[in-house]
Amino acid sequence: MDTYSLIALGSIILSLFSLVLLSQLFRNLIRKQIDDQMKDMIPIKAIRERIGIRIKLRR
Repeated sequence: MDTYSLIALGSIILSLFSLVLLSQLFRNLIRKQIDDQMKDMIPIKAIRERIGIRIKLRR
């Protein structure tokens, strides 16, 4: 492999890795926002966890 193909492969791998990290960050932010909104409605954490809203993103 020449230098340019290695650079292209490395940049593709790096961009995919950053995309995975950003998607996890986005998912965690959504979960935190839902938990904060539920905190106003249901003040007891054990009941909130028992309700267990699952976030399923389309794939």
